[in-house]
Amino acid sequence: MTIQELVSKAKLRLRKSSNDDLDQDVGQLVAVALADLKRIGVHESYLSSGSISDPLIIEAALIYVNANFGSPENYGDLMECYNMILTKIKGGGYHRCASEAAG
Repeated sequence: MTIQELVSKAKLRLRKSSNDDLDQDVGQLVAVALADLKRIGVHESYLSSGSISDPLIIEAALIYVNANFGSPENYGDLMECYNMILTKIKGGGYHRCASEAAG
């Protein structure tokens, strides 16, 4: 999945069907989520455009966007969920190259 496809999935998660200036905000939040995953040690092979396919990586980005777009009433719950996924990712061998982890 490309980053643009991930942005499209994030828009769907937000129930945002129109194309407007807010799409840039969604794209920025996806970029921040991927940067945060890199910050905790996720190998670049999981995060590079065109190869984002791991469901935990995708869900982490989608939850991060959902929590930080606008002012959702359930922000705390969403960030708790995001942090739980980060904990799973930290312990899941994502610091190694995706091809090494699979083989």
